[in-house]
Amino acid sequence: MLNLFVFGTISLAMFILGYQIKYKKKASLISGFDENLVSDVNGLCNWVGNLMLINAAIALLTGIGMTYLPAQMNLALIFFVGGILATSVFAIAGKRRFRRL
Repeated sequence: MLNLFVFGTISLAMFILGYQIKYKKKASLISGFDENLVSDVNGLCNWVGNLMLINAAIALLTGIGMTYLPAQMNLALIFFVGGILATSVFAIAGKRRFRRL
């Protein structure tokens, strides 16, 4: 049950950040954000916000998996690390789309 609490807390934090970035357009929450270097702030907010919401879902699913399938705990952790790594790569690649030339 502790796993669900820890990963649920992580998920809640990611959800709040993703919601603030995507729907409230708080681009200042994006690491390394500089408005002078971005061509489409709203597009960048949508992109990064969506990825944060996906990260929140990955964290919550990991906590649920670790709690209710304890024999598969290693698989759940691999899912978590792989999912977060994949969305991080997408965030970096996507951020280049919104760079001002």
